[in-house]
Amino acid sequence: MPEPDILLNQNGQHLVVNLPQARLFFYQDGRLQKIYPVAVGKMLTQTPIGSYAITGVYRDPSWHVPKSIQEEQKNQGKPVLTVVPPGPDNPLGPVFIRFGEARLGLGFHGTNAPASVPGFRSHGCIRLKNPDALSLADAVQKGASVTVAYQTVLLNEDAAGELWLTAYKNHYKQDDPSFPHLADSLLEWQHNHGHAVVGRRVDQALKERSGKPVCLTCKGSVASPAELAAVRWLSLPPKDGSPVEQQAEPQNVPPASQSYNSAGGKLKPVRKPAVVL
Repeated sequence: MPEPDILLNQNGQHLVVNLPQARLFFYQDGRLQKIYPVAVGKMLTQTPIGSYAITGVYRDPSWHVPKSIQEEQKNQGKPVLTVVPPGPDNPLGPVFIRFGEARLGLGFHGTNAPASVPGFRSHGCIRLKNPDALSLADAVQKGASVTVAYQTVLLNEDAAGELWLTAYKNHYKQDDPSFPHLADSLLEWQHNHGHAVVGRRVDQALKERSGKPVCLTCKGSVASPAELAAVRWLSLPPKDGSPVEQQAEPQNVPPASQSYNSAGGKLKPVRKPAVVL
């Protein structure tokens, strides 16, 4: 599973959710410890991107049904519930791990529908299969950093120094802030490493968006390696050295067709805007 490009805390715990991947990456002191499959918000109830912190761990929680979901139950002709006690029918499963302020209602939790994980099926929270939710609850500390990102295009390197690209479907139909500097980033990597990037492979990966890593520099077709380390291209600070902050809301950027160009298997540079995460 390729890692997203997030500026990680080098001390303490850092939980990273990349929504297009439907995966949770758990880091300790900047080193990846575990990857969990998760279900995130569906199109109408998207999980909000941003930076948060773990604010509480609650075992055997009762689910206080939000008004919006009560209205949804009513419209679907289902019994309208206000509180669901702990137990096998509780959609929160055996534990709720809150991140952010309580008023946001966000958290990691278990589920009574394990087949929904991974996927895009929640009302905004991030659900895990119950064993994973309990494992996370045992490991996570209050105050741990949480980053929820939306990166549909990932760049990674394998142990041999080859460059890989993984493209995911844009489930939320958001403008992708990575596209304005994808071509320039590939050109810069090519210049720094002395390996030719095959442009037609970039085009094919972006067209298919299969979620499978594609090697951009390998000679011939090869199987995905056991480990892929994130290439920093979205989290790099601007040239002036000022810090880059994770944006709470996605920024409007030109459509991909206007931002990324390649032809004849060769990359063409495009205008490089300011970095946006």
